[in-house]
Amino acid sequence: MLHEIFGGRPLDEVRASELAPPPYSKEGDYERLPSYPGHPDDEPATLARYLFIYGFFFPLFWLLGIAILCSPLETTPDWEQGKTEEEKKQLLSELRAAEVKWAKYCLWAFLSLSAIIATAVSFLFIVKLH
Repeated sequence: MLHEIFGGRPLDEVRASELAPPPYSKEGDYERLPSYPGHPDDEPATLARYLFIYGFFFPLFWLLGIAILCSPLETTPDWEQGKTEEEKKQLLSELRAAEVKWAKYCLWAFLSLSAIIATAVSFLFIVKLH
């Protein structure tokens, strides 16, 4: 009855070949996908990055992230023992750049939240006076 209204056919009238998935192509019949360079987010996972992300749940983490801007990045003597001094310096500079980047994000996030709170409190104070 519904097939008469909506124009479809009952399921038992549909042939099995229409329900079957298409056959797999043979090896080499498909076009190869292009290869892409590395992921653009290949920077190291840093403490400041995690503090920024988790700061949305607990904004005081952003204050800890801001403190990273003032603290130097120091290594322990046994850090990356299998690498040369040049490789260690390169890795350390990449880590510091990533730390500073995410620490600045923490700073801007905290300033933005502070501005929103200050605006809301000012608005409520002005409304309460009138």
